[in-house]
Amino acid sequence: MKFNGIVFKLGMLIMILFLSILLPFAFFIDRIFLNVYTLHINEGVSELAEELATSLSSSMNDGAQFYDYLSSITNKEIIIFDRNGIIVSDSVLEFKTGMSIPNEWLSSLKTGEEFNKERFDPNTYEKFFFSGQPIVENNEFNGGVIVFSSIDKLHESMHDVRDWIFGSIAGAILLALAYSFFLATRISRPLLKIEQATREISKGNLKTRVQIKSKDEIGSLAEAINDLSIELNNYRVNRSELLANISHELRTPISYLKGYSQIINSGQYRNEEELKTYSEIIEKESTRLAKLIQELFELSKMEEGKINLYIQSVDLEDVIESAIQKVTLKAKEKDIDLLFEIEETLPSIISDGLRIEQILLNLLENAINYTEHGSILVKVNKEKEFILISVEDTGIGIPEEEIRFIFDRFHRVEKSRARQMGGTGLGLAIVHELIKHLQGEIKVESKFGKGSRFIVKLPYELKTLG
Repeated sequence: MKFNGIVFKLGMLIMILFLSILLPFAFFIDRIFLNVYTLHINEGVSELAEELATSLSSSMNDGAQFYDYLSSITNKEIIIFDRNGIIVSDSVLEFKTGMSIPNEWLSSLKTGEEFNKERFDPNTYEKFFFSGQPIVENNEFNGGVIVFSSIDKLHESMHDVRDWIFGSIAGAILLALAYSFFLATRISRPLLKIEQATREISKGNLKTRVQIKSKDEIGSLAEAINDLSIELNNYRVNRSELLANISHELRTPISYLKGYSQIINSGQYRNEEELKTYSEIIEKESTRLAKLIQELFELSKMEEGKINLYIQSVDLEDVIESAIQKVTLKAKEKDIDLLFEIEETLPSIISDGLRIEQILLNLLENAINYTEHGSILVKVNKEKEFILISVEDTGIGIPEEEIRFIFDRFHRVEKSRARQMGGTGLGLAIVHELIKHLQGEIKVESKFGKGSRFIVKLPYELKTLG
């Protein structure tokens, strides 16, 4: 067992807590026993002295044998003295017949006050509790009685009680020690499992899982670590795929740029028309490369939460008309009709108009890229709490098994025609991230070979966080 380990620390903590309760409890039990027993003896002696004083008020001259008899039946030492403080009965103590009691006691009793005191007998080394009571006859002080009771038996009894208490404490401590370390081991075992799992995860073993099924906070922590392991594994896979995709996407335009620029520099072209063709390819690939880099940069900022939103009142009709106008020329080149339907009395919303336009542009460009003929319809409807914007095309559609991947970076439905269609594979990923930042939702309905519909749900008012 490690002395700086959690089992030892937790066990000692439980043990200290147990002792902090047990020891004061044992002390108070000892005090209670002592006080109760002492009070019982004191009251008994005081009551006996009072009864004797009452009964002796008319029997002061009955003789020493009577007093000895009283002492024997009460099992107490009794001293009886007259009004002058002269002792008229013998005692095994140092007080003998004919001796005087201390003036202090006599003075106290003459005033009618009783007293209770303790005394140590130097001859027998015994401790006594004694009570003095005045004998009053016809309202006059006529002597008194003092009853002595040994408290050594009390101490012996208390020693026995304490021995039992200390024995019980020792047994309880041993039981508590065993239970504390059993409990500490049981509590710390899942924590040690979690520690081992996190060390494995830190080494890169991201398939490690914590096998803890409890429903408490430790079980919740284990689930959180398992979720973290899954997320890290997904992140590593996605990062690898992203790097591979970026490498692939960059390699092609860079190869074009390098190849055609070398042809131009070396003068390996036959005429000005061929030179113009090569220059257009370089320009096109440069534009594509710049767009790819810009979209990667923007997507990275969005995923890190570093996107800036300019929240204001937005007229959706103006935003949609602006987006459609920007893609009209591209749609005409493919002979695609652009249509839009907007409900009357459409209210303004509180959001970021530029980001909404960016979402529409990406959806429209995606629809144009994957539609060979037909039309694209943009519809806006209002619901109780949301505005619905849909972009529907008559394009190639999306296979059902690929719908859940379309918002992934660099995912293309028709990979063989991806370059021909001109997309970077990042447009829908950017749309997905933007809609999350605008506190909205997006879903897809599609039939392969017949077309797709993207439905964007946006709140009437963007809630500011923080």
